[in-house]
Amino acid sequence: MSKKNQFIQFGLGCLAYTSKQDLIENLYINAICDTYNRIDKSIGIENDIRDRFILDFYYTSPLLTKLIQKGILKVSWEDWVFKDESNLGRTDIDFFISGFGSFIIECKRLKNASQKYIDEGLQRFINEDYSKNESYSGMIGFIIEGDIKRICAELKGKCKESNFISNGFTEIDITSTEHSFTSAHSRVNMDAINIYHLFLKFEKNIE
Repeated sequence: MSKKNQFIQFGLGCLAYTSKQDLIENLYINAICDTYNRIDKSIGIENDIRDRFILDFYYTSPLLTKLIQKGILKVSWEDWVFKDESNLGRTDIDFFISGFGSFIIECKRLKNASQKYIDEGLQRFINEDYSKNESYSGMIGFIIEGDIKRICAELKGKCKESNFISNGFTEIDITSTEHSFTSAHSRVNMDAINIYHLFLKFEKNIE
């Protein structure tokens, strides 16, 4: 085992996770879903909704706040990344623990199964604009109108039209939220990117 892998295994052991995928699903994904249950669900612009999650991560989340305060976990937003030597992009949410790399999430505000979810979201991972050296990333659809179940199903179908590959990851069920799926895609350099897709409802009047 390489020194890097030894370091990763040591770190995972300290955090009580068995793998990077285990950490992503049981720390990051669970924290997002837990925060969603707590925050204001009224409609806002995309960044406003995203920022509600960030504030909760930093000050309220029972899963993330202590890790952030102790400097173990860094949560960034609006981070600049180089798409190429002449083009910059900005990530919506980036979870980072030293030695484990980044888990970048792209957020989209949706009224339907818009093609922009693919063209301005998924393709950024496939083209290696984001998460170039990572195997896992995520997307969150903030649903402000329309049937969330239908939107989720239609976008799952569209994702299968974009360099989709079937592997063990695509069979995973995300148990922490009802409207979700996983997908895997061949990137420009032919390796795979595995993506968690979460769809969360925001509306004017929450009963």
